Amino acid sequence: MLLLAQISEGIAFDPFFRGFLSVLVGVIVLIGGTYLLIATNTGTRSGFLIAMAALMGWNLLMGAVWVIYEIGWQGEAQSWELVEINRGDLGVAETEEVDGLFGVDLSVGASSDDPDIAQQQALAFSENDVDLQGWQYLTSSNSERGEATSSADAFLVAEEIFGSTAEYVPAQFGAFTFGGKPIAEADDGLITKAWIKTRNVIQFWSPQQLVAVQVQGIEEQATEPGQAPPVATADPEKPIVTVIMERDRGGPIPWLVGGARFTPLMFTLFSGLVFGLLCWQLHIRDKREAEILAGATA
Repeated sequence: MLLLAQISEGIAFDPFFRGFLSVLVGVIVLIGGTYLLIATNTGTRSGFLIAMAALMGWNLLMGAVWVIYEIGWQGEAQSWELVEINRGDLGVAETEEVDGLFGVDLSVGASSDDPDIAQQQALAFSENDVDLQGWQYLTSSNSERGEATSSADAFLVAEEIFGSTAEYVPAQFGAFTFGGKPIAEADDGLITKAWIKTRNVIQFWSPQQLVAVQVQGIEEQATEPGQAPPVATADPEKPIVTVIMERDRGGPIPWLVGGARFTPLMFTLFSGLVFGLLCWQLHIRDKREAEILAGATA
């Protein structure tokens, strides 16, 4: 009893074993209890087939929900992979698509000191007053820009372009995207949003998507004694650094299904295959029993 108490105390403080035992007890009680209940009425073999078919059917439905909503047992997450880092002259960039940003004067796109108004002006300028040749401007409120900027920060420090993220600030426009599936804008009409969603569903493959994040080194400013450090501002004499990244959707077939959905998709297909085989086996047993009963009553 003392040994059992010591083991119980040790397990109680280990989250892994507590979780493992909780799942094990749940499986034994729920699945095992269901099997025992069915087996008492249909026999051990038929009860096992029925219980396993029910379990695989449930896994099939649950896996389908995981795939649709990208929840549950997820696989490899999407990420941004570094293509190249360009300093100053986009004309010498190895990525051909970046030619759409080369030579375009973006400095007149935003003039307001209010960040929100400046973003609206920059977006209107990029859509109406300049041809970016397929590139789209990403506002600072765009979630895709936030994720790409975080990846760009990591690449800039890892490649030793800057010593830390405190040595630069986003350029005036900051980020652009190219390719990928279209995304509905906030000011798009209901019909436009519905059409974009419908087209994205019909287009089951995912085209290549690039993002260009632009930053610029800051001016060196002295901090006055007893005063807060000055706000970091871009140094116009320093070149604009453009981090070009490509979207990696993960998984072995990223153009068809992303890595996050690949694992639950395989789980769903496996569960569906086993469910179909078990149902077919039950069908064969039912036909055999029907033949036996027919022969006995003849």
